[in-house]
Amino acid sequence: MSRVKLRDIADYTGTAISTVSAALNGTGRVSPDKAKQIREAAEKLGFKPNLAAQLLKNHEVDIFGLIISDRLTRLTGHGVYSELQEKFLNECRAGKIRTQFELDRTGGVPATFSDGIAKGVIHAGVISEPLRGWLERNPAYPFVSFEEPWKYCVRTDFETGVRKAVQYLAATGHRRIGLFCGPAQFDLSKQMEAGFREGCKEFGREIRPELIRRHSLAVGRDHFLECAQHVREFFSGPVKPDAIIAPGQGFCTVALYELPRLGVRVPEDVSLIGACSGWEAERVYPQLTSIERNIELLVANAMKMLRQLTRGIAPENPNQLIPADLVVRDTVVSRFQ
Repeated sequence: MSRVKLRDIADYTGTAISTVSAALNGTGRVSPDKAKQIREAAEKLGFKPNLAAQLLKNHEVDIFGLIISDRLTRLTGHGVYSELQEKFLNECRAGKIRTQFELDRTGGVPATFSDGIAKGVIHAGVISEPLRGWLERNPAYPFVSFEEPWKYCVRTDFETGVRKAVQYLAATGHRRIGLFCGPAQFDLSKQMEAGFREGCKEFGREIRPELIRRHSLAVGRDHFLECAQHVREFFSGPVKPDAIIAPGQGFCTVALYELPRLGVRVPEDVSLIGACSGWEAERVYPQLTSIERNIELLVANAMKMLRQLTRGIAPENPNQLIPADLVVRDTVVSRFQ
């Protein structure tokens, strides 16, 4: 027989999971009658709280959850995922906060929510429709979105970052700038394309539809094969880019491997700029000029916001945009001769 979860008690009593959690943990505002009903239902169903839940009940520790959508790694690469997890754990250790981590591969409602152990959650990446529905049914649950628009969120200003990249490329003589981005419905893709179009218009560069390409959400080997195909298609037509801006390290890594096979040199023939972490940019050759998140500030602000929400405090700035940095390395050269 499977273990009884908070969701089972919520369904049995017709209440929200957050209400069940508050009643069993002695936190939040739950009427005495409702709390009694929930406790009796829990006993009848054979609910047994685990150690983490007991710690919460006794107010010994806070537990914060970090959920990373698998789609985030597809759009931005694994470097962001690794850095985010590391900074989150460091922040929690410093604040003596226990952590619950989950990589969401299903696109449903992550188990962290149904378990009801975490007092609040930072969610990185695409918010699935099932999770959106859960959050709408549980609006008081402390939830901060990382790199995806929501009521409370912290995001990187990639629109301005890409605009700066176009400005830099224009200033170094590039005239045929290409853009490689993800599916149009995702916030990162929207920001990158908006910044690209703004930059081209402001700095006098023609926007060529054949030099804007999009990847799917393929993973693993399929993702790299798709990137390789896009690299070849960028250089198969009559108009070839002299610079390409792309999200994540994946495309740029494939490009650095595939372009020499086409007789195209980086950066002599084409410059590359990737929206990725510094850790990733420095581990390819030549080292990649990049549009970088301030991951430390993003996590610190997300944690501050989550702490406020778990204490019933409304954040002053619920929707934060953190500037991106353009870091020049070895994959861009001047086109002026």
